Amino acid sequence: WAERAAKRREAIVKYLWNPERGLFFDYDFTKHTQSNYVYITTFYPLWAGLATPEQAKAVDANLKLFEEPGGLLMSRRETSAQWDYPYGWAPLQLIAAEGLRRYGFDEDANRVAYRFLGTVLRNFRRDGTIREKYNVVTRSSETQVQVGYKQNVIGFGWTNGVFLALLHNLPEPWKQRLAQNGR
Repeated sequence: WAERAAKRREAIVKYLWNPERGLFFDYDFTKHTQSNYVYITTFYPLWAGLATPEQAKAVDANLKLFEEPGGLLMSRRETSAQWDYPYGWAPLQLIAAEGLRRYGFDEDANRVAYRFLGTVLRNFRRDGTIREKYNVVTRSSETQVQVGYKQNVIGFGWTNGVFLALLHNLPEPWKQRLAQNGR
């Protein structure tokens, strides 16, 4: 299994890592080309522990491409689809935060977690619900999806679970700030 894992890591780096851009990208195996679509999935290799320290540092340096007041964007592309700008989804917030934390970027991980937790908490205080996805630009649960699944489901399990996981890993001073400010 260790040999297979090493080969998989080599393939991920070979096909998905872009050293010039400092990000991991998708790969189109039919065209044999790497995508140029900057997407939040770039944090998966950090979360899985596959990135080298140098790769993780480069991805962290690009964190600004995804950061908004309410958490991390899926992408900067505005397509009216639920998986692009301006939306953020709970599982990817957790993967990014825990990936950053794994490589020692604790302050960045805390900030990412805090922003998303604040968004969820702010909306919960407003309408008493936890939603499937959030507009991380406006920090709102109001969505205007025109492509794909249009409903923003109430009480979505993964948002509840991610909220608890992010909160659990947040240092006490950040938790206190969240409780006081809710943002």
